[in-house]
Amino acid sequence: MRARCRRLFVLLAFVAAGSVVTDGGAISASESPRADEYRVKAAFLYNFAKFVDWPAEAFATPAAPLNVCILGVDPFGSALDQALQGHVGNRAIVTRRLTEVEPGCHLVFISASERKRLALLADSLRALRVLTVSDAEGFGGLGGMIELFTEGESVRFNIYPSEVERAGLRASARLIELAANQKHAAGGRR
Repeated sequence: MRARCRRLFVLLAFVAAGSVVTDGGAISASESPRADEYRVKAAFLYNFAKFVDWPAEAFATPAAPLNVCILGVDPFGSALDQALQGHVGNRAIVTRRLTEVEPGCHLVFISASERKRLALLADSLRALRVLTVSDAEGFGGLGGMIELFTEGESVRFNIYPSEVERAGLRASARLIELAANQKHAAGGRR
């Protein structure tokens, strides 16, 4: 638990500086426009996976991998595979790219290409104990759990803890505190 808290504090420091940390190091959101934006977003996905707990029954076996799925057109390219190298706890991370919802995913990034189906997808995935993430504007208002957005040169996120809990998942209190909308609720910006 202490190691997890230390990693979270490192994550806090990098987020505050406009960077995200992966096992491979820090990535700045200001390195170059679109490609680096998705490198940062990929690193966010890795960190979300580290600070969300799934119930044991969400996995086929105690050693089953954590499946990160991209639903729709993949905006990440190779950045996602690079950011998701390694493990979350004792679980290897497996990346899957999908055109339709499939069982076995634990974290699903819903691409902006699926904008017309966002509410339907968020609702159907909740029943499967899946953490849903998207950078499509308004995702949180449609039942999504984490919405990524850019503010200036920084990538930020809003989290909707009630949606996370409704899916039977548990987000770290520290992760919730990092979210832009939680800072606003506590008197901060945005």
